[in-house]
Amino acid sequence: MDIPSYVALVREDRLEDAYKVMLRTNPFPSACGRVCDHQCMSKCRRGLLDEPVSIKFLKRYITDQAPRPEIKPVAVTRKEKVAVIGAGPAGLTCARDLAMRGYSVKVFEELPTPGGMLSWGIPSYRLPREILGKEIDDIRKLGVEIQCGVRVGRDVSWDAVNQEFDLVYLAPGAHKSQRMGVEGESLQGVWGGVEFLRDFNMNEKAWTGGGKSLGDRVAVIGGGNSAIDAARTATRLGADVTILYRRLREDMPAAAEEIEAAEHEGIKIEYLVAPLKVIGSDGKVTGIECQRMKLGDYDSSGRKRPVVIEGSNFTLDVTTVIAAIGQTPDLSFVPQDSGVAVNKWSTFDVWTDEFRSGTTNPKFFAGGDAVTGPSTVIKAIAAGHQAADDIDASIRKKNGEPAWTPPPEEEITIPFIIDEDTEEFPMARMPELEASARKANFQEVEVGYTRALAMKEATRCIRCDAKI
Repeated sequence: MDIPSYVALVREDRLEDAYKVMLRTNPFPSACGRVCDHQCMSKCRRGLLDEPVSIKFLKRYITDQAPRPEIKPVAVTRKEKVAVIGAGPAGLTCARDLAMRGYSVKVFEELPTPGGMLSWGIPSYRLPREILGKEIDDIRKLGVEIQCGVRVGRDVSWDAVNQEFDLVYLAPGAHKSQRMGVEGESLQGVWGGVEFLRDFNMNEKAWTGGGKSLGDRVAVIGGGNSAIDAARTATRLGADVTILYRRLREDMPAAAEEIEAAEHEGIKIEYLVAPLKVIGSDGKVTGIECQRMKLGDYDSSGRKRPVVIEGSNFTLDVTTVIAAIGQTPDLSFVPQDSGVAVNKWSTFDVWTDEFRSGTTNPKFFAGGDAVTGPSTVIKAIAAGHQAADDIDASIRKKNGEPAWTPPPEEEITIPFIIDEDTEEFPMARMPELEASARKANFQEVEVGYTRALAMKEATRCIRCDAKI
């Protein structure tokens, strides 16, 4: 990612050029400007002085304010056909890259619309559907065919895909919630975090119109971003929400700003608490029995292991329990005789001698959450790029062709401005709707930088020009 270049272009108010620079490596800059975990900012050298440059929000500002670059179809120049299973960020990035190299690419997606967890696992108050839809449409414009509502192994056979396509990229994501493993988990009113968010995103009108309900008291189990998303969605549906987490706040995998936003919206968080049993009556949830925990020795994650405090049991009266403690891929569509190895974590084994995304069957490649487990959008995008490189290299090697050479890019002159005296001033904060104005609706919470804020923030870059 050439971050210094597009930040410098913002400083000169050359937003269309900045947009083009971002699109060279990221097909989802609008989405990333909203939901990325901004790992790049931890490497920003401005942070050694005061705070890092707000790279994430400048990315969003560019895509909010600049005209979208024109996307033209790319002619199919290769005879080889590639299938992609899964239309999340990994699968769509791979499809985009291959289409730009002249391949015929067809994407199979089980869910009704493409986008993967960006579409189905992230609420619209963080990522509006129309924003993501425009970025997916740009991939379609290149010539990528996306078939939705098609599950391989059900609507089209594995053998048919194997026979029709020269190579296949497996990127189904991780759309299945892990179970808590406690008594009462099968009661009506117990949801997996992923399943709840997906159902809400599929049936938002029913949820907001009263056709579906969580009741008035909800317990959310877990400390990751999906748990926070589920809790913030539930509070917008009128529920009194409590998050139960078995460690401390500093151990929560969720982004600190998301935790803070949840607290501002009135969501309670109980730390050092674990579920013991879901309580019910007439088959429906009426409560959850929990245990207090204390922290013991460090475990393999580098965090202290929660240990039960005997005799500390207590009960919360709730109408719904949402378990957001982790996700796994559903790889049941892969036949046992496929030659594609699945490991004990229910993810694909990859990284052959030649290809980082290669599986144990040389015709199949894999990536994204179906390899790493639940991860970030930017890592899924990186996996898609890697897979496209590997698939193209595999085909060219088989054909005895030289390696692919990228076509020349449009020349964009990047300004190089260094301020002699670097003034210390903090990062520009993202303007947000007040908690009282947002917690009863699904309006986008972060409203975006103004031109003045963005220009000022761009001047904070000290031009180390580290290409991250």
